[in-house]
Amino acid sequence: MGRLSDMRGDDRWRMAVVDCLTPFLIKKSRIIARDFFADLEDIRSEMIAAALATWATTATGVAPSEVPTLMIKAAVDAAYACAKAHDKESTVGDSQALLAHEWAPPESAINASAIIHDANPRDPAVAEQIRGECHGAKLQRFVHPDILRKFHDDIRTGRRTGISSHLASESMLARIFVTGSNHYYYASDLYPAFVGLPVAAEVLGVPPSAAYRMVRTGTFPCPTTFMGRKHQVYTKALMIHLNIPDIIVHPDDVENGAAHARWE
Repeated sequence: MGRLSDMRGDDRWRMAVVDCLTPFLIKKSRIIARDFFADLEDIRSEMIAAALATWATTATGVAPSEVPTLMIKAAVDAAYACAKAHDKESTVGDSQALLAHEWAPPESAINASAIIHDANPRDPAVAEQIRGECHGAKLQRFVHPDILRKFHDDIRTGRRTGISSHLASESMLARIFVTGSNHYYYASDLYPAFVGLPVAAEVLGVPPSAAYRMVRTGTFPCPTTFMGRKHQVYTKALMIHLNIPDIIVHPDDVENGAAHARWE
């Protein structure tokens, strides 16, 4: 019916088809505009134009059931092309990758280009891999390989749960779809839930005696609890206070980064 309307010069059906794609276009355009700091209206205009152009070019020789898929693909490709044309100097993904490098020991030679060749760090999937590999490079220096291997084995075999599926990003969902399993986990999951007050005080650069006084007066910067006659500090609270993001990583990336650091 839509094609017949086109032949009569009536484009109402054409717009009806676009309306059916609108929910997807709205969601995807927001994601692309956010990731590339591009203008949302420009992104949506390009997507609509590309979708309509595809509708016109598939008037003959294409099965009707395939047309919506082709329209969506053209819309997404046009959105990315538009976003990259107006791209800024940095993105959220870049910032997180730079933070990951900043946490690494000064003497470490690891860097994104040493791990991923000919890849665009602005790509969310690449940025995710860089974060995981940089995190693995740091762990290689401070965590025994057997501990890391056992933890990852537990994740892969389901003995330990990873992140909830609703927390997965688009790039993570694509990887989960390929592997058939969700192995992502928070970086903090590898650490104990609590650390002793003396350890937390050392990390914060506070003398142990001063730390105990601060706990008594309620001025210690992190929440504490009393367990087994000892003061314990929540590890995640300590990470937050130290501005260490609790990033989500994949075992494969962490292991690749650790192996790369060992080869340095």
